[in-house]
Amino acid sequence: MSNTTGYGAIEVHQDHANDGDHPLQRRVKFPSSSTSNKCNIDDLFTQPWVKVLTTLALIVIMVISPNYHKLTSAHDLEPSSEKGHDENQELFYEDQLVNHFDKTDTSTWSNRYYKSINYFEGPGHPIFLIVGGEGALDHGMLYPFVTQHLAPHFGAAVIEVEHRFYGPYQPIMGRDATVAQLVTLLTPQQAMADMVQLAKAFKDELGCSIYDRSSENYCPIVTVGGSYPGFLSAMFRVAYPDFVDISYASSAPLKLYDQTADQTVYYDIVTKAAEHRSEGCADAVRSTLEEVKELIAEASSVKEAVADANMCLDTLPEYITTLKTYSDDLMMAIAFSFADYDMEAYPLSEELGLYKACQVFQDDSTGPMDKVANFFRLMEGDIEEEEGYPGLAAEESRDCFDISIFLPDGNNPRITTSDWSGSGGGNDGKMWDFQLCTTLVDPIGFSEESMFPTREWTYEDLTKYCQLRWGKEITPTPFALVTNLGFADLVKTGTSRILFTNGLQDMWSGGSYLEDVSDSILALNFENGAHHSDLSHVGPSDNDTEDIREGFVQITDILETWLDEIKEESGN
Repeated sequence: MSNTTGYGAIEVHQDHANDGDHPLQRRVKFPSSSTSNKCNIDDLFTQPWVKVLTTLALIVIMVISPNYHKLTSAHDLEPSSEKGHDENQELFYEDQLVNHFDKTDTSTWSNRYYKSINYFEGPGHPIFLIVGGEGALDHGMLYPFVTQHLAPHFGAAVIEVEHRFYGPYQPIMGRDATVAQLVTLLTPQQAMADMVQLAKAFKDELGCSIYDRSSENYCPIVTVGGSYPGFLSAMFRVAYPDFVDISYASSAPLKLYDQTADQTVYYDIVTKAAEHRSEGCADAVRSTLEEVKELIAEASSVKEAVADANMCLDTLPEYITTLKTYSDDLMMAIAFSFADYDMEAYPLSEELGLYKACQVFQDDSTGPMDKVANFFRLMEGDIEEEEGYPGLAAEESRDCFDISIFLPDGNNPRITTSDWSGSGGGNDGKMWDFQLCTTLVDPIGFSEESMFPTREWTYEDLTKYCQLRWGKEITPTPFALVTNLGFADLVKTGTSRILFTNGLQDMWSGGSYLEDVSDSILALNFENGAHHSDLSHVGPSDNDTEDIREGFVQITDILETWLDEIKEESGN
């Protein structure tokens, strides 16, 4: 298979010629021995019988171990004690290149990652590469289905790499990156190159052949990701077919990013999912929001309208100076918060945020403004929501709701950002907002069929917003990514061995592949599934629905078939 994208495998950059430690190993300083102990050991080694035994032992080691001279080499397997390595312990790859596509730039940074070799059966077995995405990886491994089920089944190692510019460890440290630096460095291509470089070093550490598929020590790479990381997982098979062997891509919105998905499909699915969880929800939300918009329009001032919905006046964003702006952004915040609940809406339960949100709007004993206030109160104490919006953790101590928590960091922030599915707050929200202002454009609007007020998304509005945020030098280029990576027609590019999985209650499924593309680009759909429910943070459990249970078996079987094919093709 030829690589036509121009993003071939990147050579691992290392500078450890005089360093006995492998670049992936944590550096640990051991306390020095006391003087008295040193003297006792020195005296012991002066004894003739000890010298004889030591010499004989060294001779035996050299005879039985042809690789004796490499014992400190990166090619040696991990010591057996590392089988008990804590997979949630953060590690750092110190030699990550800042810019993979500028040969003159040799600067490096420390890329956070996690690894699990608890089930690794040695060279010749696969490596699962879990792809990091638009958020910090502060809690270790993401997917128990991979680490606790697929890894032992296949005798595999697992590595998980944090996406550049998300989390506290970034290529540009000590100061904010400039817009010009972000344009060059914050791209899907740079992030994928990070992960390839780190995975190559990990292969080297495990004693695996990096490229030679005919070698008995070849360790196939299987990329795994959900949502944007699911998209990246699929792109590895397009951009790095010589290094990545299989892609498992859950809730991966390729059609959204190649601009072919209907812009209204996202919130249309949110609407259907809400109705699926609680009959009558969609009409209740639709009628309530229509009333709320009318009440806001009739208010005598922004201050009055804000107070009516129990929003905090003291933290109201300064740019909200008109009733229309307040109304539009309130509707947007309600919509993407509902979408967040939909992403978490699995397995079926009355404890789900989506179900509770529906009940708020279906409560006939409260008025429309009280329903809005009660809806936002649901977010308090929601761990998933607090991770997306760091300011939410302080909300429980306030009597009103601080709508400014939805603002990302940076200049001229807005609640309605470049991503109408919600950018998130804080620095991660800022970075995601930037990505969607450059090449990772996702057209998401509101149709008359959705339960939210109709609102059209346009490239012109996106450009206006992005230039407000980042300056006139930023103009979104919606077709640059698909042109560069060439994923508009996966069959035409010769791509193979990609597994797409979708929860049909998940709005991102509207931008993914729901049918098989070819004999080796497959799609599995789960009627009850939400956002990458097969790659949840819980893993397979007794609470799973039958379609997800069957899905785990199907996924394992498909991966096993493809791994067997790779072995057969290599002659092993």
